[in-house]
Amino acid sequence: MERRFYKRIPVQVFAIVTTEDGVRIKVAAVDISSGGLGIECNTKQRNMITPGGSFIREGRPVSVLVDLNLSDQDGLSSKIEARCHVVFSRRISSDQCKIGLRYADIENNSHQWLVQFIEKTLASDQRISMECGGN
Repeated sequence: MERRFYKRIPVQVFAIVTTEDGVRIKVAAVDISSGGLGIECNTKQRNMITPGGSFIREGRPVSVLVDLNLSDQDGLSSKIEARCHVVFSRRISSDQCKIGLRYADIENNSHQWLVQFIEKTLASDQRISMECGGN
């Protein structure tokens, strides 16, 4: 199994995934890191993104475009546009699936903003945990 090198933070935002065939699908982004993100969708959507749940197509990873907007604690927002490769696709309930995506290319300076967003969120979460008596 592949190890993650990036800390993931939970998010709850809508994202638009555009498949290799040009189909646009609205999904929920549920976690994000500086290396990729996780999305949740129903099985019909999963089959459009990864036909039959397979994330390999013609010997290479399935590639999609992802658009989403993130807002940090200070109210600053940024649109993230990235080409991603599908790294896993799994069913999490009878009609819900989770798909893991790894960034292959992020537009403009979005990656730097994303790294700062994650660092701010992690620092804020740790501060809150310490204030509440957590470790």
